[in-house]
Amino acid sequence: MKIAVFAYNFPHRKTQEFLFRLFVEGYDVRLVLGADPVKLNIAKPTLRVKPGFSALVEPRKICDRFGWRYEVVEHNSQECSDLIRSEEIDLAVVAGARILKEPVLSAPKVGIINFHPGLIPEVRGMDALQWAILQDKPIGITAHLIDRRVDAGLVILREEIPLRPDDTLIDVSLKIQETEINMLPKTVDAIVAAPDLAGFAPVGQGEYNKKMTPDLEAQVPARFKERLAAL
Repeated sequence: MKIAVFAYNFPHRKTQEFLFRLFVEGYDVRLVLGADPVKLNIAKPTLRVKPGFSALVEPRKICDRFGWRYEVVEHNSQECSDLIRSEEIDLAVVAGARILKEPVLSAPKVGIINFHPGLIPEVRGMDALQWAILQDKPIGITAHLIDRRVDAGLVILREEIPLRPDDTLIDVSLKIQETEINMLPKTVDAIVAAPDLAGFAPVGQGEYNKKMTPDLEAQVPARFKERLAAL
């Protein structure tokens, strides 16, 4: 199965780790699509839940080393769709991208895999970890084939994140990222085994969460502490 990767065209941990894992697992990666940074019109969080990373490698350098074609392109463009079709890509993987739209959604023959850092449809949208804590919902990851709706499509795999009494929010964020990396080969293999997508259920209905406001963010640490105390 010919694979393309949506990536960020700058050093980024998820992009890097997904490229490494795809290489180690021996998948047929034909194309990596690197998108330049985009300035987002959203407020910066007042609560830090994600770790900072350094010593990351430029994605082009990784791809050059692996012998993979690397193209800098805007993901939601006709050029991107044409690149995917020219390489006759079967399956694409999101290792770094904003919301994808047509015509790129329909360019791969089978579809595009996304890893959402929350269980969907229970926790759709932004700030999934924080909303899961505030709404007292399980923390986890959903691997799904995306469609025109946000955090929807076909569910391939779901995994819940186990908590420890001494976890911090950053610990849990790291667990989410590491679980996504470990789910990557299992998700690809599940689709390779069923390329007609039989047996995969559509994502159910669920409320879409917007960016969490500072007053709600302020409630998250105490709610997280309560959850850990109940373990």
